[in-house]
Amino acid sequence: MLACAAAAPAAAQDNAVSSAADAFGERAGIEQSGLYTESQVRGFDLNDSGAYRIDDAYFSRAGPPDDTVLSGVGVRVGVNAARLAYPSPSGVVNYRLREAGPANELRLGAGFRDFGTRVVQGDVSWRAGALSLAGGFSRRPLWRLPKGEEGQATNYGLVAGWDLAPGHRLRAFGSVNQRHYDGDYAVIASAGAIPPNLRKLHQYSPDWAHTAARTTNLGLLYRGALHGFTIDASAFRSIFDIDNADMTLIASDAQGNATATTLRTPKRDYKLADTGETRLERAFAAGDLEHRVTLALRGRRTTTGLASSLAVALGEFDLATGDPPEVAERPWSGTRGEDTVNQTTASAGYGLAWRDRVQLRLAAHRTRYHKTVHSTSGATSERLTHTPHYNLSAVVNLSDRAALFGSWVTGLEESGSAPASAINREEVLPPVEAEQFEVGARYALSPRLTLIGALFDVSKPSQGFRLDRSFGVVGQVRHRGFEASIAGELGPDTSLLAGVVAFESELTGTLVDAGLAGSHDVGVSQRVANATLVRRFGKNWALDATLSYMGERWADTANSFKAPAVTTLSLGLRHGFMLGGRRADLRILGSNLLGEEGYLVASSGLLSPVSPRTVRAVLTVAFGAND
Repeated sequence: MLACAAAAPAAAQDNAVSSAADAFGERAGIEQSGLYTESQVRGFDLNDSGAYRIDDAYFSRAGPPDDTVLSGVGVRVGVNAARLAYPSPSGVVNYRLREAGPANELRLGAGFRDFGTRVVQGDVSWRAGALSLAGGFSRRPLWRLPKGEEGQATNYGLVAGWDLAPGHRLRAFGSVNQRHYDGDYAVIASAGAIPPNLRKLHQYSPDWAHTAARTTNLGLLYRGALHGFTIDASAFRSIFDIDNADMTLIASDAQGNATATTLRTPKRDYKLADTGETRLERAFAAGDLEHRVTLALRGRRTTTGLASSLAVALGEFDLATGDPPEVAERPWSGTRGEDTVNQTTASAGYGLAWRDRVQLRLAAHRTRYHKTVHSTSGATSERLTHTPHYNLSAVVNLSDRAALFGSWVTGLEESGSAPASAINREEVLPPVEAEQFEVGARYALSPRLTLIGALFDVSKPSQGFRLDRSFGVVGQVRHRGFEASIAGELGPDTSLLAGVVAFESELTGTLVDAGLAGSHDVGVSQRVANATLVRRFGKNWALDATLSYMGERWADTANSFKAPAVTTLSLGLRHGFMLGGRRADLRILGSNLLGEEGYLVASSGLLSPVSPRTVRAVLTVAFGAND
């Protein structure tokens, strides 16, 4: 939404290309670039692994921090993950907090986001001595979503910084994302084939359907230097509240013969996550060698409110031309429960650097994981485990331009509890232990253009229904493949950000051996490519074009049919100019200009329509010291 990368760091620049170090995943505001997102990396769901950080501090999220407190979000894999003190299989997502810029200013913007969403927004940057503030707000009085939902949304947040003394800094932030709209819906393929396309921007939920939620994130971060030691301490609270949630599930065959059911869930504190971390690091040199020793203690407590769903049958209809029959609204009735996780990890790490040629890092971690579920049926189940996991990485600089890297990482991931349809219903499942191997190379094609390529192998246990109808570990899932990124400047006025990933998804175990499941994941594109080219004209104009390809996805566990591949094209314009003596920025972006249609398949097997063609345009004006 706000255009120019040279503007104050407090502003939500929405320029993912300029802030990206590689093509593996970068988000700035509502603009996304690269192969991966903050929810899926290398075909795996990061919501299970919990591999989230805020400025490299351990963070367990109930919901993501709002963009009003973020300067950007980056996915770290490959060489950019090799130096992390606490890496994770499949990669790490790092949220970067805003910093106040050199000039005190207020930036106000207005215009339209996707599908005619009206928006008014603002950003502030302020410094006075040792204190600084950076943050913003966004108000969408008419919020239109890609599937046709409509509602309203309000976002606001602030980051405060305080330089306590030389070498000691404290930061605090808070953000709120509050929204409501007229109900969610998704499609299920009911007869072994993809249903016909939905009508564009059409709401299939009943008139009384309603969804309202609020995400709140609060945090403190301290960094200090004392007697040769570096101390990092952080504490975060993340809250996801649901006031109401109505989800309409539409089951349809290839001819559009459909039935719909709306699932109602009540008001509840859906999830509360508290996270804390303390890291102590000491670096010292001995000749050409630099040693770095790290000790850390990390902990989290998450509490998730559970509630049974009330199913309201809507009846049959034609998916292509009709709507579900109108049915009277029914108030929710049911039972409640609670899911609680307490997890503590103690870590010891060592790093070695030899001149600028070799960097080694290794660490050992010990995790205590305790999960308790008070289910909606009234039963209680719990599990306590103690597990070790490790990481080892190396980066070898062969020259000023070329480097080799490799890593081995193991980690612990959330596995939930058995579903109600299993004979061991709502039993707490053991946490999943994942493992990743990776080797690759980085090469500077020019001082401003870098190529990165890597081979990776990520594996973890897979879960499902066993032959006796119990639910638990049934085999292994493994993704082995290749990814590449090229990022930087082709010339003084041209930037390129391009990436490709190709991997084989392999499921093994009793269900595959018995012919009850296929050998590939549901809802995973095994071929993905993305390329963005930015061309600047003079000092104040820039054009950008993005071509994205997501390969076909299996739509059922038996691997009997697929959703086709999706290719989209976006074109954008940025222009900076003076308006009434003040700096102004105009951003226009057209998405899916080829008019691609079809469905995207989630790992759950639910189908969502491809976002239709749309254009957004926002004008931002700066008020402040540089007027």
